[in-house]
Amino acid sequence: MKHELGIIIVGIVILVLLGCFCRGFFVNTNVHLALRVVVGVIGGGVLALVIIGIKRLVAGLKKGKSEGVEK
Repeated sequence: MKHELGIIIVGIVILVLLGCFCRGFFVNTNVHLALRVVVGVIGGGVLALVIIGIKRLVAGLKKGKSEGVEK
């Protein structure tokens, strides 16, 4: 449960940082709307991949801890 909450917080932080740093791009009327939508979708896809990667990493770490290390 705690790792899911952490992943949600990381996702929110990334979205907020993207919103702060890319605000000028997304509110600029000289940039075509379709380009802004495409860039937003790509950013969302990258965010989804990061979250999936973090989930797999956490699941792998949990699995490794529960099985133990044999030498």
